[in-house]
Amino acid sequence: MGTGSRQSLFGVFRQERGGIALEFAIIIPVFFLLVFGIVDFSHAWYLNHQMSNASREGARYGTRFVKDSNGIRILPQSLIPSIANYLKYNSAENGGLGGWGLSHLLPADSNLTVTPSGSGWTEANPATLPGKDLTITVSARKTWLVIGRLVPGLGSYKDITVSTTMKCE
Repeated sequence: MGTGSRQSLFGVFRQERGGIALEFAIIIPVFFLLVFGIVDFSHAWYLNHQMSNASREGARYGTRFVKDSNGIRILPQSLIPSIANYLKYNSAENGGLGGWGLSHLLPADSNLTVTPSGSGWTEANPATLPGKDLTITVSARKTWLVIGRLVPGLGSYKDITVSTTMKCE
């Protein structure tokens, strides 16, 4: 065997056939992790945004000055529909959240809770209600679609809680 044979023998090991497929196989899992991470975290941001809007809407609904047919101020805990039901199931006819309640905007497994509190919520005298604080807290659970299984320490879900405090009129 001459030198030409030796070069052709080593040339077989230097061929780059299949190199692109190998690089693709190495890069694609990282790419999918990045894409699904963006989708998962964007969904969490969306949930937080919707809950923040809902808590503001609930606080506004509870603090506005509303009278019954006898001209007596309606206390926040006596509103019909209640603040929780208003946020969960309201419709466009009721004038809130663009026609969809939170129960339609959040996933079914989110365990949505709406909790009113504050001195405006516990006040029993309509005459002393103005100026009292009403706090609306909205809580839900974001279940990670993909990232929770791949990122250690992240867990399979994240609890999101948003509060808004407004003064009663």
